[in-house]
Amino acid sequence: MNKKGLQTLIISAVIILIAFILCTNSCTVISPNERGVKVTLGQVEGDVIQPGLKFHAPFITKIRKFRLEPKTYEVSFTCGSDGAITKDMQTVGSTVAVRYIYDEKRIMDIVTRYQNDAVIQSAMRDNVKASLKETVGQYSIYDLVEKQNEVTSRVAETMLSRMSDYPIDISQTTITNWDWSDDFDKQIKETANRAQEVKKAEQDLKLAEQNAQKQVKEAEAKKAAIEQEAEAALIKAQKEAEAKKVEADALAYYNAKVAQNYQVEIKLKELEIELEKAKKWDGRQVPEYVPLTAAGGIIELPAAKR
Repeated sequence: MNKKGLQTLIISAVIILIAFILCTNSCTVISPNERGVKVTLGQVEGDVIQPGLKFHAPFITKIRKFRLEPKTYEVSFTCGSDGAITKDMQTVGSTVAVRYIYDEKRIMDIVTRYQNDAVIQSAMRDNVKASLKETVGQYSIYDLVEKQNEVTSRVAETMLSRMSDYPIDISQTTITNWDWSDDFDKQIKETANRAQEVKKAEQDLKLAEQNAQKQVKEAEAKKAAIEQEAEAALIKAQKEAEAKKVEADALAYYNAKVAQNYQVEIKLKELEIELEKAKKWDGRQVPEYVPLTAAGGIIELPAAKR
C-alpha cells in the first residue's frame, strides 16, 4: 500500500471513530425502570425524561439516570460511644435498615436541590441515628427488650417525618441485632430462665387442672350412665307392674263374666223346669210334699217352698 492509500485509510478510521464517539455521546437509552434528567453545562433542562432512546447534544449535554427500584440503606451502631442511651442510662447498639425508593414526581429535586444520591444517604444516616436515639431514650432497657416491635414502629414513624422533605418514599424500617452490655445480657438470660421455670410450673398446674377436670367429667358421665340405667330399670319395672295389673284385671273381668254367665244358665234351667211343670199341670192343686219311705211305712213331710 502506498503512502497516499495509508493516509486515506487513517483519515477514514479517524472519521469513523469521531462519528462513533459523537453518536455514543449524543444518545442515551432510558430503561423502563429508569427516569432521566437532562443537564446542559450544569443547567437542568426540561422535565423528567421517560423511558426510551433520547438524543441530545454531545459532550455539553448529559442525561443523568435514576433507577426506580427499591434500595436499602443500612446503618449499624455499636454498644459504645455511638450507641443509643436508654431511659435508665444503659447504652445499646443495633442495626437499622431503611428500604426506600425515589419519588418519581420529585426526581428533579435530586438534581436541583441535593445534587446526588450521596447527599440523601448522608441525611438518612443522620436522621436514622437521631430517630433511634430519640426513641430509645423513652424506654428503659428492660422495656426495650420486651417492646422491640413497638420501638421499631416508633423509629419508622420518626424517620418518615424527618425524611418527608426528601424526594424518596420510605416503605419499611427494620431494627435488628440489638446489642447491650455483657452484664445485662447475663441478667436477661437469668430472667429468661426464671420466666421459663414459671411458665413450666404454670403449664404443669394447667395440666393438673385439665386432668382433674377430665376425671370430674368422667365421674359425671359414669353417674349419668348409672342414673339412666336405674331410671330405665324403674321404668321397666313400672311397665311390668302395669302389664301384670292389666292382666289381673282382665282375668278378674273374665271370671266375673263367667260367674255371671253361670248364674244366667242356672236361672234359665229353673225357668225351663217351671215351664215343664206348667205344661203338665192339669188345673188341680198339686200337694207340696215329698214322700219319704221309712221302715214300717211312708212318712210325708211338707215340701220346702221354692
